[in-house]
Amino acid sequence: MIISEAAIATRRPPPNASPRWRGLLAAIAVLLPLLLAGCAGSEEPPLRVATIPWIGYQPLHLAADRGEFRTEDIRLARFASNVESLRAIRNGNVDVAALTLDEALLLRADGHDIRVILLLDYSHGGDAILAQPGITRITDLKDRRVGVENDAATAYLLARGLEYGGLDREAIQIVRVDAGRHAEAFRDQEIDALATFEPIRTRLLKDGAEELFDSTKIPGEIVDVLVARRAALDEHPGHLRKLVNGWFSALNHLDAEPGPARTRMAANSDLSEDELETALSGVRFPSRAENCEALARDGESLRSTTQRLADLMLGQGLLERQVDLDRLFDDRVLQASGCPETAGG
Repeated sequence: MIISEAAIATRRPPPNASPRWRGLLAAIAVLLPLLLAGCAGSEEPPLRVATIPWIGYQPLHLAADRGEFRTEDIRLARFASNVESLRAIRNGNVDVAALTLDEALLLRADGHDIRVILLLDYSHGGDAILAQPGITRITDLKDRRVGVENDAATAYLLARGLEYGGLDREAIQIVRVDAGRHAEAFRDQEIDALATFEPIRTRLLKDGAEELFDSTKIPGEIVDVLVARRAALDEHPGHLRKLVNGWFSALNHLDAEPGPARTRMAANSDLSEDELETALSGVRFPSRAENCEALARDGESLRSTTQRLADLMLGQGLLERQVDLDRLFDDRVLQASGCPETAGG
């Protein structure tokens, strides 16, 4: 039964009421306004989430399109590149960002208290180093102009590609190109090669670009994650659960009804459905159970891979200092949204 403040205010104890009954009503009359005020102020503020056009983040937009969460509660902010998403979360303009794991390490190294709350996807060919026609090997990049975003996953991809091909970073000419201009800079031949990602990869390959290196050569190293500011876990628990559940509902829809799902995703990514299918082949989405197991116990199963990634970044000059990995992975939102009983046990 719900009793309003007005009802309590007008109710009087019966003439023969015991002192205990009178005291109980008096206590309710005092506490109810406070309880009502607390309920009125408990509504969570909107959750701001940074994303970019990367194919692996598209299920977030698919979830929004399907009404998995109210857009006034969870606002997806589209940025042109992860460099912009990093800036937004550093400046406190967003609460959550879809980033790569190496970018999460950059935030940690800069002193930001962020937590990885979800593994979104593993890149399996979706990130690549492309070159102009006629350039067929990494070693052919010597003394050539190579476009890359600074402080983002493409910088890590380039470092690993050069290492794989036996070429030093000093042997090439680094040209900073923001992700929003990747295709334009390549087509206008401002650069000889480019470290990029889907859907730009699919478009440029269709135009005749040569693929020199891709993320299949470094399995498990380019991982996309959902990163939340530590304070957001306390300020937005309900919205974060809706976001995570919406993500998995979108993946289920993509699996159960790939045709309609891809039609919506293609519209969001400006790709044809055939191009989208090619782009999606370059990523793998871990399931809810995989997520629950991976993030359990402070990401115990991810610890060695993450440490190796941090060491590689430090060696390549992409990190200025060692990163504290304690409490980097946080499975509380996953657990609250529902993990299989056997996961993380």
